[in-house]
Amino acid sequence: MVALRRMTEADLATIAGWLAEPHVARWWTPDTTAEAQISTYRERINGHGATTMLIASDQGRPVGWGQWYRWADHPAAAHAMQASDDEAGIDYAIGEPTAVGHGLGTELVAALVHEVRRCTGPVGLLVAPDATNTASRRVLEKNAFELVAVRPVATEPSQTPMAIYRLSP
Repeated sequence: MVALRRMTEADLATIAGWLAEPHVARWWTPDTTAEAQISTYRERINGHGATTMLIASDQGRPVGWGQWYRWADHPAAAHAMQASDDEAGIDYAIGEPTAVGHGLGTELVAALVHEVRRCTGPVGLLVAPDATNTASRRVLEKNAFELVAVRPVATEPSQTPMAIYRLSP
């Protein structure tokens, strides 16, 4: 079972390594760099911004990470996603190559949904992986997220279509 804990600065070296893995880099750094991502994560860990950063572990071994945020804290992105103020967003990755393909992504999304609702109450979630990221889409669908649109999102760095999924409260 995937467990979540707050990300610390000590985790950033591990995250940097995962961002260099082809199965992660393909989705997380096509329009940026690993260094820029780590810089953003460092700021968030140190209390800048409203995104909660988490490490995912399986049997005590770090295997990935996730983050969650309230769409209301990101008005431009919320507008582009057609999110309501009472919805939250999540992002996630299984970084450890040996952990891919064992159902941990599905567990990670379930744990993130639980964590968001533990912290905020019964909110809906709105998520938008790249439309071609079939693994990410599959874990959302296994967690009862419903596809609501496939389209570019104006606030994303590229105009590739995103698969927008919603989970009701």
